[in-house]
Amino acid sequence: MNPILIVDDDNDFCQVVTDVLTKAGFATCRAHNGHDALARLDEEKCDIVLLDLVLPGMDGLEILRRIQQKHEHVRVILITAFATIENAVNSIKMGATEFLTKPFRITDFTTLIHRTMEEIRFERKAQELNLDPILACLAHPIRRGIAEALSGQQILRLTDLMQILVITDHTKLTFHLKNLMEQGIIDKTRNRSYQLTQRGRMLLSGLRRISMNLGGGNPQTRG
Repeated sequence: MNPILIVDDDNDFCQVVTDVLTKAGFATCRAHNGHDALARLDEEKCDIVLLDLVLPGMDGLEILRRIQQKHEHVRVILITAFATIENAVNSIKMGATEFLTKPFRITDFTTLIHRTMEEIRFERKAQELNLDPILACLAHPIRRGIAEALSGQQILRLTDLMQILVITDHTKLTFHLKNLMEQGIIDKTRNRSYQLTQRGRMLLSGLRRISMNLGGGNPQTRG
């Protein structure tokens, strides 16, 4: 896989993250401001950018916007010590993969990186096989987790899904549920619970077969 770009003006934080990622088997590179980060992406292909929200000069959301314009394949994980619900929602709407608050647990961080890399590998396989765009909706591990949970328990409420997927942010989960409904994969019942549509069941079944054929094992990933 390509290196992970760490964008933060805190040298100590960069070194800690570099050490963690290196130990986990990932290559890394660094930038300390927005201009350096964008220049680095022009020079070197990166799969993931770990981006501090507060940086000298250009802030993280502006850098995210520019990355989305020019390097839309790159997954951006925003990191900040000054998190607000508004910033988190805005970053997800703008295309960020995740929003992390400092300090965070190393195990949670490495799990997120592995999950994001899994998403990248899945999408590349989907592109190689020229799959229907609707399947691309299930490239995100949280959306796949929702589909798997609904396939096993048929009908679930929002609170049930939050517990099963170990997600505490109902806004983020609602965002993914809306995406699945827009693609016709799930729908909402009269009592405001969620269930797979017939189309969703067919897609999930096909996804499982594709995953097994590609040697990917169980496609369910919870996050």
